[in-house]
Amino acid sequence: NRGTTDDAYFVDGIADQVRGKLTGLGRFQVIARASSDQYRDTRKTPQEIGRELGVDYLLAATVAWARTAPGKGRVQVSPELIDVRTGTAKWQESFDGDLTDVFQVQTSIASQVAGALGVALGGTEQQQLALRPTENLAAYDVFLQAEAITVTDPSTRRRAVGLYEQAIALDPEYAEPRYYLGI
Repeated sequence: NRGTTDDAYFVDGIADQVRGKLTGLGRFQVIARASSDQYRDTRKTPQEIGRELGVDYLLAATVAWARTAPGKGRVQVSPELIDVRTGTAKWQESFDGDLTDVFQVQTSIASQVAGALGVALGGTEQQQLALRPTENLAAYDVFLQAEAITVTDPSTRRRAVGLYEQAIALDPEYAEPRYYLGI
């Protein structure tokens, strides 16, 4: 996160969406967030992390989000696919776009990572990667804020539920917050 600490939820949300897109391809295994989060601020080398996780590649990225107004701004994502055997970058690219392009950025990253790993994508898989969870960026932002809350007590649970409800109010068809609320 190259932005403020207040933007951490957004960075985590982008990572989760890219992880979900890659997992959906089913052509390779993707380590769960719970396993990889422990390395967020580590000083360990990619080789050490790869050995501990039992993986061949790490996908790391920096994200900067420049807000210009509520729901407006630019996002820059710089992902890097690292070969843990050598510690070298197998693929790297920078994506810079309006916040309204955040879903396209996520799709491009997942597509190009798959390509760098030698996974050819058919038409169905390309369509799957291009799916947007919502067309309402404000609903998406609120959803990411809810996802970032660690529910440890009733008050934080109520706060998360309120944010999920707000996301649904902004986009009644938005499936993910409806799923978390069980509706």
